[in-house]
Amino acid sequence: MSAVRAVAPPRSRELPAACAELAGRLHATPLAELPDDEILRLSERYDAAVTGPDTDENEILRLLTRQFSQRLDIPEYYRYTGMHVAGWYLSRRDDPYEASLLLMHALVADLVALEGREAGLHETTAEEGAERVRRLEAVLGHLSRSPLDGPDRTMASAELVRLSGHDDALVRDLLVVNRCSGFRRSDKHDEHIFMRSVQTCEIVFFLVRWTARRATEAIGRDIGEYALRMSQFTSAAELLNIVFHALRTLTPELFMGFRDATGNASAVQSLNYHLMELVVYGYDGRKAEIYERFAHLAPVGSPLLREFTSLRDAATGSRDADVREAFAAGETPLHTWRGRHYGFGRRYLPEMTGSGGTEGAGYLKRFVGKTGLASGARTDDAEQLLVQFAFC
Repeated sequence: MSAVRAVAPPRSRELPAACAELAGRLHATPLAELPDDEILRLSERYDAAVTGPDTDENEILRLLTRQFSQRLDIPEYYRYTGMHVAGWYLSRRDDPYEASLLLMHALVADLVALEGREAGLHETTAEEGAERVRRLEAVLGHLSRSPLDGPDRTMASAELVRLSGHDDALVRDLLVVNRCSGFRRSDKHDEHIFMRSVQTCEIVFFLVRWTARRATEAIGRDIGEYALRMSQFTSAAELLNIVFHALRTLTPELFMGFRDATGNASAVQSLNYHLMELVVYGYDGRKAEIYERFAHLAPVGSPLLREFTSLRDAATGSRDADVREAFAAGETPLHTWRGRHYGFGRRYLPEMTGSGGTEGAGYLKRFVGKTGLASGARTDDAEQLLVQFAFC
């Protein structure tokens, strides 16, 4: 499989004992309740792992404790989501598209198992729990039908998942992501689906951006490559709506049960989201205030990243009707998702300030439409940033 780099497999699929013990504690403890002295110890443990020998244990400890670092200036969104762990995993894979599908499958499959166990514990909510599981299984079903590259370009990703179980290094890496992220801030079970949904959407933002960049490069050069990348682009965009459908099993009351514990962690701080919008549509000057508010978003507003052609401009400017129609088909689920995202804000944050300091649903409404955004002449200077998974 091209998603798997040829590396020597670890001696065990399990984590080192000290790492497994710490991961178990962090998964079992509401992080908002950790005393300051314990957070300090976790920060010191991170620093020790960074400066210590380059061992397997130290590598895992760095992943487990990075979000507690008091030395690093980490935006609150990334302290909450732990997306550095997904970045670590993707950096170890050769094919980011296939690797992302496997990662999302692993995270959602684990959530399905968790929700199934939870539903069995509460007779009064068994029906609601079963519905959540059904919707999460729809996410897995969509992932299993995602289009892959290959000689005939028809191999279902379900086969990819089946084959991955025989690769010790890959199984171990997926376990590391699972155990080194997804820590709840509250003691509320329903925070699990919120956390994993946010993480899945982060990976989808990256996939939409990656496939959009590849599709843009193929326009006018390889119509077959363009068709493949746009089919992947469309499939990834559709996944956002399926994930949101599962997330809506979280009622406003359940959401408010843990919202305060998430603090100022807001998706408005997501690099992957803003870079996705940039690559697909071009620079959105209406967001300049957001790029200026959060220092880590400053590169998104830099002139360097505006000097390339967005997928929309490249596709809609093509003389080939098939190119234009493929973009329109792929953009439709993205537009639908933006509308649903606004609807989510109205339902869950009515007349409330968003956790990132925005005006909540009102902020989301402003960016449903994507007309009049500018993009410039194509350049490769910023290609690394445009096609790599982004986190802080």
